[in-house]
Amino acid sequence: MAGWTVIITSGRPSKAELLARLIVKAGGEVVYLPTVMVEESGVDLDAVVGHLSWSDTVLFMTGQSAWGLAELAKRAGRLDYLRSILAERLLLCRGAKASGNIKTYFKLDCPNYGETSDELLARASGLLRGRRLLVSFYGAVDTELIERLKGLASEVRYVQVYQTEEAPEANALEAARRFLEGRHVLVFTSGVGAEAFFKAVEKAGLLRDVVEVANSGRSVIAVVGPVTEEAVRRYGVARVLAPEKPFLAYLAEAVAKFLKEAPDV
Repeated sequence: MAGWTVIITSGRPSKAELLARLIVKAGGEVVYLPTVMVEESGVDLDAVVGHLSWSDTVLFMTGQSAWGLAELAKRAGRLDYLRSILAERLLLCRGAKASGNIKTYFKLDCPNYGETSDELLARASGLLRGRRLLVSFYGAVDTELIERLKGLASEVRYVQVYQTEEAPEANALEAARRFLEGRHVLVFTSGVGAEAFFKAVEKAGLLRDVVEVANSGRSVIAVVGPVTEEAVRRYGVARVLAPEKPFLAYLAEAVAKFLKEAPDV
């Protein structure tokens, strides 16, 4: 392991715990410094049902957006009812995780139209024209995407069961301090978390140093999938550790493999 440490930035404690457990099992040392916090938005299930009843098409943006909706319905004892509504609508998913979670929790098929928003729009634009579209977000709402969707669908609404709140900026700066020391793997499990980190280090005047260390390989940035990788690369990071598939287990496996073979830099 050559003395490397893994910094987990996930804003969802259960996700961070799972990732940490997998990495520790592989022999890694873990530090938890969330750059955002993900909390329940307080949305009422009846409001969600109202939006679903209005819609004829539903787009799930992430696996967690599907999971969050299922959990909300499950707690109210109305999972089967929600499934019956979804079964009568055209379902679209961005990413394999969203598609998989719809199958797991609702027993319905939801085709994956791409791992990124650009891929989704390129492949599904014809299906969206003239539709009443409901978008299910998790964490943060992509307002730019909403505007692009409004240019395709006749009407667009969104639901958000979980929302992203700011974590203490000190977490991002402490993660950056450790990262700049070298021999750290900085793990991002969402584009929102990555954005929060880079905005904080940019504000503190550390962005150039962080990017230089990342690109040199003295420390490494790891991401869960294409959307998060895109957010990281926007800041000039060229060297990114990404798993074969965009799932936590694959991410943990990729990080564990890197640690096993980590260079003595």
